[in-house]
Amino acid sequence: MATKIHMYTSREPMLHVNAYIIENASALVIVDTTLTMSDSKALKQLADSLAKPIAGIILTHGHPDHIAGTYNIAPQGDVPIYALPSVKKLMEETEAAKHQQWSGMFGNEWVPEWVYPNHLVQDGQTVTIAGIPFTVLDIGSGGDCDANSLWLMDDENKAAFIGDFIYNNNHTYMNDGSVLRWLGNLEKYAPILKAYGTYYIGHGAPCDHRAIDKQKEYFITYCAQVLKATNGTGVFTVETKRSFEQAMLAAYPEYGCQFMVALSADTVGKELVV
Repeated sequence: MATKIHMYTSREPMLHVNAYIIENASALVIVDTTLTMSDSKALKQLADSLAKPIAGIILTHGHPDHIAGTYNIAPQGDVPIYALPSVKKLMEETEAAKHQQWSGMFGNEWVPEWVYPNHLVQDGQTVTIAGIPFTVLDIGSGGDCDANSLWLMDDENKAAFIGDFIYNNNHTYMNDGSVLRWLGNLEKYAPILKAYGTYYIGHGAPCDHRAIDKQKEYFITYCAQVLKATNGTGVFTVETKRSFEQAMLAAYPEYGCQFMVALSADTVGKELVV
């Protein structure tokens, strides 16, 4: 059978994060594992319904909404879990803080502990999982956190699993990492990604190479509005942050994840005026 890609979108109301199940004739590969107990159990139920073994799990980056649910997919780490060393390191460095920050908000929906990658891969390495070749690109902190990867699936689909490198029709989380390095990476990796027909992303519908320019335009608009609202200082007051948020929501009225607009404003402001 031809390889099929199943998308699972989480039901929690804030992030609507995506995870993917890649299915071929013999096995499954899961890409990212969602955030909450309910969603990761539902993702596992979808995988179980396909009645094939899980040959591996790919973690694109170390944010909780992409890695926490591994706890319910492979609680003993008894399947290969692939990630960059930097992704594992970021998970190790942030797990305790994330538990403290978010467990109270999510209550019983918060995953109590993380399951770590057990197969570490390097930039440019090609690994074969369930007979499917994947080439991993380490893009460093030029994304929405300090450790990000792109996974290029080189079968008949020519698909790219790129985590949060692109937020399609969604406001973007920029509170970690660097928006300027992210812009640089969008330019750097565009020629490589153009060879892949579909990008499977963490937030929003799958997209294609046209989404790269949309993401770049969003960043430029965001940065311009930060400087405009703060009169070039990058420092917000309550009033100027409110006007900035209103301007961004007006510019992108159909975009999801609206809470992210104000969330990232201070961080981007500081970066722009260093």
